[in-house]
Amino acid sequence: MVFLIHLCVIIDRTHPNTKLGLSVGGISNQILLLLNSYEKINGIKVSLITRFSKYKPGSDRIKIYKIHKFHNIYLDQIYFNIKTYKTILKIHKREPIDILNIHHYTHFKIVPILIRLIYKIPLLMKLPIDFEIFSRLIFESDNLKMKIFGFSWLKFFKKFLLKKINFIRAINNKMYEDLIVLKYPKENILRIPNGINSGEFANIEKRKKDIIHYAFVGRLVKIKNLRILLHAFKEYLSHFTSDKLFIYGFGPERDWISNFIKENKLSKSIILCGFEKDKNRIYSNVDALIDSSLAQGISNSILEAMCTNTLVVASNVAGNRDLIKHKLTGLLFNLSKKEDLLKQLLFCKNNPEIVKLIIRNAKKEILKIYDIDEITNNIYSFLKINLS
Repeated sequence: MVFLIHLCVIIDRTHPNTKLGLSVGGISNQILLLLNSYEKINGIKVSLITRFSKYKPGSDRIKIYKIHKFHNIYLDQIYFNIKTYKTILKIHKREPIDILNIHHYTHFKIVPILIRLIYKIPLLMKLPIDFEIFSRLIFESDNLKMKIFGFSWLKFFKKFLLKKINFIRAINNKMYEDLIVLKYPKENILRIPNGINSGEFANIEKRKKDIIHYAFVGRLVKIKNLRILLHAFKEYLSHFTSDKLFIYGFGPERDWISNFIKENKLSKSIILCGFEKDKNRIYSNVDALIDSSLAQGISNSILEAMCTNTLVVASNVAGNRDLIKHKLTGLLFNLSKKEDLLKQLLFCKNNPEIVKLIIRNAKKEILKIYDIDEITNNIYSFLKINLS
């Protein structure tokens, strides 16, 4: 007899016409990887409820429910919640759901908790960012209503909702420690990071190096700390004028970046590339990825870079520290010092043989620990034991 776990996964995702919804990496990317990997496990059925998905299931064990009607975000949110509630009940009536999976506590609306309380379906939540990062994002918001609502929501979540969640997936050590401080039961925490499909990059061909191509890949938002990155790279260019920085992604910082490039006459050295769907195209063109984020969960872009023989230069913050051992699997720099980022970039330039060794070590680490099939099997094993 095959043990069946029927996951009903909910993603409350921005509609794709919104540029902020277009970025490399993030929650949606991880969901697609998980779905593809879940299809290899006979004991799992998954129903995905989302505003938008281009995923085409290769098995009848994966069902996609796309819920989107209004262009007005508030009307669409109300419609999404009502329709989601009805959809979950319809699925549950046809075949009982073993666990309801939510992939972001900031998207944790009233529907999942109602389902949990009324129908007793267990909840599994993934924490993609820790509470400190979320607080910082709220604090840095220019919207007063968003600040008031955000801090109120976080307090409500910690005091009430956290107790109603059966299992929580912490993707880095900082998240696990936060949950322990909040007295969440250790045995109910899945200490399982994000993963990567290494096969997706098996045939990538790196460019022949004459100059170094650096890149930033992700959303162009304040928490990514792009202003420090650009100031440091400007100084780097005074030493090595031919090297280049490619910036992939959209976001509200794009205008500031564009103005910085124009004011400093750096259009030949710093290139705004916009959103690029083809990751092989990105990493075949790039020698080193720079992640200057003020905070991280587990960066999909860093996983991708390490898997594609691309050096990673990253801020020394929680999440990045889980992935990178300094000068063994990547380079870490102190966020409080722009000069330290410059120092690591110069190290990258001046020590090509050490960099080659770091890149080889990083790829071994990724293939051993972060392969998506291994991640998925660990989630399945945990749920199988606990739900049975």
